[in-house]
Amino acid sequence: MMFNGKNVLSQDDFDYSAVHIGGYVEQAVVDNAMDCLPPACMGPRCSQMGEPCSERVDPDTGKWRMTYHTFKRVSASGPDEVWQYCGRCFCGENVERGILPTLVNGGIPG
Repeated sequence: MMFNGKNVLSQDDFDYSAVHIGGYVEQAVVDNAMDCLPPACMGPRCSQMGEPCSERVDPDTGKWRMTYHTFKRVSASGPDEVWQYCGRCFCGENVERGILPTLVNGGIPG
């Protein structure tokens, strides 16, 4: 399936390690993310997987906050709803922001 000239990833094609911010996914991908644990957030702005995936410093508060894999609905057309992957966002937000931790000894950021 295509949406706005981009391929929409199906549940069979989707992989968190390969998806890019702005990529489109089908409803089944979001359903799977929301069904694996109680969602961290599920509202009109976004739906977020219940398990945190990383931690970042919120530049607004200077405090560490957990981030969650986040999706927002971009097309509501029955069973063929299309969602956009927003990245690793703070709870209730749909824009990836924040400061990654400084790593030592070659660590890998979340």
